[in-house]
Amino acid sequence: MSEMPQDGAEIKDTDIVFDCPHCGKSLAIDYRGAGLMIPCTDCGKNVQVPIPEGMEITDVDISDEEKEARIVNLRRSITASEMRIKQLEAEVEELTVRRDQLEKVRAENMFRFGTILEKTGSIQKSLEEIAVALHRISESAK
Repeated sequence: MSEMPQDGAEIKDTDIVFDCPHCGKSLAIDYRGAGLMIPCTDCGKNVQVPIPEGMEITDVDISDEEKEARIVNLRRSITASEMRIKQLEAEVEELTVRRDQLEKVRAENMFRFGTILEKTGSIQKSLEEIAVALHRISESAK
């Protein structure tokens, strides 16, 4: 384990850099120390080395060939995921266009239904007037 470089020590890209939760001291350790319990170099209390996001503890114990195979598989997965994202974005665009078309048709239909209701009300009023007139005619004919 090494401390943050104050004395010219070099921290590698593969090192895990973290702070002691007890005293706040910045610590650095090789990635193979992920998950280990180690004493802090400053306060001496035990600290668990964090496991970096995206890394599993089993990643430390695999060979370079296995790592390369995982990288290839991850790249394939990323490519497939990116293609799926593009497909889904195209579907969203199509659905958005379709929704806009349906909304326009709905608005037109609502206008037509309003017109139909208006005309139905006029017809109903006329029928009532006709019924009243027929009733008067019937009463007069008696």
